[in-house]
Amino acid sequence: SNSSTSNSSTSNSSTSNSSTSNSKKQITFKLEKNTNAEIWLVDPTYTQQQISSESMPAAIGGIATFTEQNLNLEKPIKLFKYPEKLADELEHTIPDIIGFSNYVWNSQLSFELAKRMKEINPTIITIMGGPNYPVEKSEQEQFLKNHPEIDFYIIGEGEVAFANLVMNLLNYDFKKQNISSELPSTHYIFQDMPVISSTIERIRDLSEIPSPYLKGKMDEFFDGKLQPTIQTTRGCPFGCTFCVEGLSYYSKVYRNGSEKTSQELEYIGKKMFEIRSKGGRNDLWLVDSNFGMYNQDIDTCKTIAKCQEKFHWPDYIQCDTGKNNKSRVLDAAKLVNGAIRLSGSVQTLDPLVLKNIKRSNISSDDLIQLAMEASEIQADSRSEIILGMPGETLETHFKTNQTIVDAGFNKVDNYQLMLIPGTEVTTPETMNKYDMKANYRILPRCFGYFEILGKTIYSAEIEKICVSTNTLSFDDYIKSRKLHLIIHLFYNDGFFSTVSKFINFLGISVFDWIKLIYQHELTGDIKNLFDLFLNDTRNELYKNRDELYNLTQNKELIDSYIRGDLGYNLLFVYKASVLSKHIDSLMDLAKDTVLELLIKNNLESPQNTQFVIDSLNYDRCINSNIFTNLDDVPSTTISFNLKQFNDDKQISSLDEYKFKNEKFVKFILNSKQRDIIQRSIALYGITNLGVGRILTKVFVKNILRHPTYQESSHSLN
Repeated sequence: SNSSTSNSSTSNSSTSNSSTSNSKKQITFKLEKNTNAEIWLVDPTYTQQQISSESMPAAIGGIATFTEQNLNLEKPIKLFKYPEKLADELEHTIPDIIGFSNYVWNSQLSFELAKRMKEINPTIITIMGGPNYPVEKSEQEQFLKNHPEIDFYIIGEGEVAFANLVMNLLNYDFKKQNISSELPSTHYIFQDMPVISSTIERIRDLSEIPSPYLKGKMDEFFDGKLQPTIQTTRGCPFGCTFCVEGLSYYSKVYRNGSEKTSQELEYIGKKMFEIRSKGGRNDLWLVDSNFGMYNQDIDTCKTIAKCQEKFHWPDYIQCDTGKNNKSRVLDAAKLVNGAIRLSGSVQTLDPLVLKNIKRSNISSDDLIQLAMEASEIQADSRSEIILGMPGETLETHFKTNQTIVDAGFNKVDNYQLMLIPGTEVTTPETMNKYDMKANYRILPRCFGYFEILGKTIYSAEIEKICVSTNTLSFDDYIKSRKLHLIIHLFYNDGFFSTVSKFINFLGISVFDWIKLIYQHELTGDIKNLFDLFLNDTRNELYKNRDELYNLTQNKELIDSYIRGDLGYNLLFVYKASVLSKHIDSLMDLAKDTVLELLIKNNLESPQNTQFVIDSLNYDRCINSNIFTNLDDVPSTTISFNLKQFNDDKQISSLDEYKFKNEKFVKFILNSKQRDIIQRSIALYGITNLGVGRILTKVFVKNILRHPTYQESSHSLN
């Protein structure tokens, strides 16, 4: 979901039904005692397999700068991302106050670190904040009781509440039992009773938060591995029940000032220019929930365009683009030379399901039109679909996928419904109404162990997902996952783009081809691959969370996850495996099913058959050797000008693409492509896990090989 999961200062809260009159609007900051207190903030990430959360900790950076500005602390607040760095610092200093972020990808790690801090010094004050927190008051109270390692939980936006809490702790010499005044937006246990306080009104002008970039707090995190993030707006006008920002607390959208944003982009651009020159990454994450939907976003894109010209940064922009106002979103993408990732995240297109998840105020037609127009500016267009939504059936899920595939998105990302604390869909009322059954599994890359002052802590993040409802059986869930793999292999990233365009030219739905693959009797390597995938899909699920948690406290099991034997993203790793080991079998299946499709539609002419064979050879070469053996140049002989065929928007006849003589084609990588590939490999490696990660992080179409034609010695005549 496009929850505010990139911003640790924004969490879900118990305020979904709170009115403004129930919010504490103003906090007066008055530090009555001078202090040299040691205050740390940690946004931890796993690091042993890969860096699981690659974003720079700008959110806790903003909490730090806001607190420092309002309290005039003698010592700056220290920030941490890597547990190893935290462990090193603990060898020299034990903080008085330490805060942890709480997301689905680091929740358990934060708990384990907080437990260890309490073992080291029981009087240390531990604070947590972030969106991975229940909505219901009774569940919030139980959360506090279940986690005695956490002294205070900050709900909602974190800046004001954290600064106020720190002020009170300092004024009362860290004796939390002496704090008598109300601590708004702060939940805690007081005299054995949970305190669920009122909330502070949200910050309306985000420029009040001093930029952690401009204050230099992010400088140490420009290490070539972490991704810079900025946030120009907070809040979302859409009430989606599966998303943290669907709560009414976040319904108003507030903005950073354009001057602050421009200065941040300029500052980051200079830093990233140096990073790129050393072989590091060169991207940006805009963490807004609906970027491009507002007038001010155009100004932001103009500044980004200047950075592209001046610093050659960013070459790729990860973001969730606006769910409405398609024309402005496209204008924004044009300004940044197509670097922005356009997201048409429909989740479902079934009217009943849309009503159930409170998403009816989003124009699905606009999102679909977005894909069609994205190709005009050569931009990456992606659509997200979520399996297991209330009211979804196998039929409606297939139908949504068909509509999105036929719309022409570059990529269709199928997710399973994650039951995130702090979202309406996880409330007992909703779960019971739709008979939603949950299982548990380990989140990919989110596992490891770290030595903290002589003791090893083990941790893995456990996600809760919906595997069946009263309209979708578990068997339907498995059938849907098979469809997801087929789309991932045969459609996503344009791996069969020429074949797909040919199918469209014939007036046939590409999804008809996908359904034919789905129904086709598989044999050999491909059958084994699909059987293994579906078996892994079942085996990654656990019915009991405690059982899975106990397993994760075992070093041998965690090592098996780190090695990649378990706990990986199935779709991406299986795709990487196909590309490295099973490409011949994949091409054979593609050929058999496309020719079968021609027969079913009475289109099996010699010319069409030859075009299919040429297209498959062409597509295979485009996709070959893009992660390994870069200097090995694939080649083939073809009878049609397929490059022109792919470039043309209107096609009247295949005859106009027929060569008089066959052409010998070599497929090369240019210097820009090699640069992107080599920097990506340096970050993630070339194992199946690494390649799978790269596929999620780059616009794959931009790294596919370019054809160059030569005359063949063989004549078609």
